[in-house]
Order: sequence, then structure tokens, then C-alpha cells
Amino acid sequence: MKKFLLLLLSLSFIMPNNVSAEEVRIKYNNLTGIYYNRTIDGKFKSHTVSKFQMGDRIAYCIEPGVEITNNYYDIYTDWSKVNMSDELKSLLEKLGYYGYDYPGHQTNYYYIATQELIWKAVNPNIQVVWTTGVNNTGKVIDISKEKKEIMDLVNKHDLKPSFSGKSFKGEVGSTITLIDENNVLDYYDVSISENHKIVKDGNKLLITLNDEVKDEETIKLKRKYYDDAPLLIYSKSGSQTLSALRISFEESAEFKIVNEEIPEIVEVPNTGLYSVFPLVGTLFVGLGILCAKIR
Repeated sequence: MKKFLLLLLSLSFIMPNNVSAEEVRIKYNNLTGIYYNRTIDGKFKSHTVSKFQMGDRIAYCIEPGVEITNNYYDIYTDWSKVNMSDELKSLLEKLGYYGYDYPGHQTNYYYIATQELIWKAVNPNIQVVWTTGVNNTGKVIDISKEKKEIMDLVNKHDLKPSFSGKSFKGEVGSTITLIDENNVLDYYDVSISENHKIVKDGNKLLITLNDEVKDEETIKLKRKYYDDAPLLIYSKSGSQTLSALRISFEESAEFKIVNEEIPEIVEVPNTGLYSVFPLVGTLFVGLGILCAKIR
């Protein structure tokens, strides 16, 4: 019995910390009147659309063409079970983050728009049409507006404030104004300066420098998110992999500031040759007037 307890204890230390001890059951929320008509490698399939729910999270299929063969999934908090490039993983995270869960996007059209963008990111050759009837019947559902909105947000996500990566200096006690030409400053929190006063005013930072000279300081800009939900990967051998997508890749920026002494203005005394020149000028003027009178 003691050996068995020791074995359990040792296993608890080597169990990976990216997997939940519990399974989650997939829930199908059918979207009435919405069908996908999908062609992958020449194989066509049409079926009613389900919005997948895993516990309290909305999930997407990230393996187009792979069937769901299991109702229970293991939960992972990283991409360890998915063989994709970091670039693709980062893109999928952004598509999911700005998809259905994004504030103002809670519609069925945003859900299918997000799913299509994910499919095409994984397999650019996939063809998909959304209709109100099975097998391309009924009306075609236009989700171009939703896809554009998501992609605009995804592309803007990579922008950092225009002053990111730069260094700024000014005289002690003066104020520096930094204006973000990329118009994304609102998406960032600004770290508190140890030496200077920083005020965020809309799309600009007002930095009042310390009255005493300080060493150069790095100010961090950290991306803000609409919630703190983690990335979750739902995996089961032989079954479609699903994910509740959030951004796990580090998104940050920074800039540097330093203050310096006000340069001392040295007054040059009016001596030597500097004092002679005005006298010489006056002498020439006087001689000119005298010559004019003689003529």
C-alpha cells in the first residue's frame, strides 16, 4: 500500500501542468437555417452548422475535414498537442479573439465568419459557401462584412504605438508630448514611471520630467484585453481538435526617456577687439560726414 501511495505521489509531480484533470463534453448548438457547403481536396460536404460549446467556452474546429468522433475531450492550456507553426498559431489566436467572443460580435454570422477564416488560415485551398439550405440550396448567406471587420481588427492588432522602440530626452522639469500616429494607444496600459509623471490623454502621453537628473528609464506598454480567459485546446486522439481561442503570445512595447540639465548660457564679456570694432565704425561715419562738408 505504501509503495502504491508513493507511486501516486511521484506521478503527481511529473504530470504535465498544461492538461486539466477533468474532461469536458462537447455541446452542439445548432444554428437554424445555416448550412456550410465545403470542398476540401475535391471532397464536398454540406451540413447544418453547430456552434460548439465546451463548458462555458465557445470553440472552433481547427482541423478542417477531420470528423468529430468523440464527445469528451481533454483540456490543454497551450498548443503542445497541435502541430502548427508559431505564425499560424498566432493568427488563429487573433481570429478567435476578435471573432464571436469580441464585444459586439455575438451573432451567428460572426461565428461562421470566424470559423471560415480559421479554416482558410489552416488550409488556404478550402472552398466554403454558407446557405440557408443543404447542398447549396436556398439563399447564399453573405458574411463579407463580418469577415472584413474581424480581419481589420486582426491586422490592427500588430500595430504598436508609433513611438514604440524610440528614445526621448528633455530638460529637467520640462514636459514631453508623445503622439501615437498609429492610433492604437488606447489598447495599451502604460507602466508607472519611477522618476517622471506620465499622463495618458486620449492618443498622446504627457510626460513631465523630474526636476532632478535621472538615469534613462524604460517605460512598458502592455496590451489590454477584453477578458482574462485563457487559450484552451480540446484534444482527443482520432477526433477533430477544437479550441477556445485567446491570445497567448506576448504583445508588448516600450520606449525610453531621460532628462538632462538645462545647458548653462555663458555671456561673453565685451572686451578686446570686440570693443574696438564699434569705435572704428563710429570713426568712419564721422570721417564721411566731414568729407561731405569739405566738398
